[in-house]
Amino acid sequence: MNSFASVSTVIFDLGQVIVTFDPMQLCRNAAAHSPHTPEELFAQMFQSDITGRFETGRLSPENFYREASSLLDLDISYGDFKTLWNTIFTLNTATADIIQRLKNVQLLLLSNTNCWHFEYCRESYPVLRHFDAWILSYEVGACKPDRKIFEAALARANARPQECVFIDDIEHYTEAARTIGIRTHTFTTARNLDVYLRSLNLL
Repeated sequence: MNSFASVSTVIFDLGQVIVTFDPMQLCRNAAAHSPHTPEELFAQMFQSDITGRFETGRLSPENFYREASSLLDLDISYGDFKTLWNTIFTLNTATADIIQRLKNVQLLLLSNTNCWHFEYCRESYPVLRHFDAWILSYEVGACKPDRKIFEAALARANARPQECVFIDDIEHYTEAARTIGIRTHTFTTARNLDVYLRSLNLL
């Protein structure tokens, strides 16, 4: 049945699809303010639950800064830490071009992210203005692959699952979307995405 439904909504992931990011860049920069190596900082930061709590809105920016500074033994101001946290992104210009060429569909952004990262990307990359709505984990209170965040996207789209296409680079997340009937494409390259969207007559 899904193959015959027309697509009304295309839902994009943000990280590693529209923008690439390098969390080790954060750790390399933070090492100048900490007694730990970048590798030690990466393990401490990303093997704890602190980023997950920030991405689901359970930590305010101020509390995130305090907890992260303590966890990583950082001697750094709030403003400087926020700058380190944000300057890890690069626009995928090929994906941005595809987004600007999409026609006759509603565009949604669905991202596991935090308020700092999203505000930075929104201000830095005008392509995000093409989206009709943003479904963000820190606002929903849930991260992919939690069903709750996909249901929030469907509610905002006001569309049936089979009328939506979800694009994400993590197969575990596209699999989760498929379980509720959403069509999916696991992102590898912008060229492959272009071919897929052309097959749906969206480009």
